[in-house]
Amino acid sequence: MIMSFEKMTRTIKVYLCFAIVIVAFSATGCATSGIEGSATVVTGSAGQTVSTKYVIINNKRLARGIQIVDLKPDFVGDVLRASVSVVNKYSKTLNFQYKFSWFDENGREIDPDSDAWTPVLLYGNESKELQGIAPNSSAKEFKIKIRKL
Repeated sequence: MIMSFEKMTRTIKVYLCFAIVIVAFSATGCATSGIEGSATVVTGSAGQTVSTKYVIINNKRLARGIQIVDLKPDFVGDVLRASVSVVNKYSKTLNFQYKFSWFDENGREIDPDSDAWTPVLLYGNESKELQGIAPNSSAKEFKIKIRKL
C-alpha cells in the first residue's frame, strides 16, 4: 500500500501532536506528584491557639510507603515552627525529599523560593520528625511537600 505524501505528512503530524500531549501530561504529573501536608494556626476568641491540619495525596504509590502521621505547629517566640512526623511503612529503605512553604494570615506565600528541597533517607519501618522554622513572624500556616528522590 502506497500512501500519498500529503496523507503521510498528516499522519506524522497527528502522531507528533499525540506525543507532545503525552509528554506535557507526564511533565505536569511529575510536578504535582507527592504528598502534601498543611497546618494553620489561629488564635481563638478566648485566646487559645487552634490549628487545622490536612494531608493531600497526589501520588498513591509514594503514599503506600511514606505516611504523614502528625503535623504539629507551635511557636518559638512569635515565629511559627513546623514539626511533621513521618513513617516508612515498608521494610526497605526509602529516599525522598521534602520542602516547607510558609503562608501569612491572608494565605499569601512568604519568600516562595527561600526553602530548598531537603533529601531524607528513611530506613525500613523508621519514624522521623521533619522540622522547619518560618522565615519571619508573619507566618500563620505551613505546608510540607514530599516527593520521591
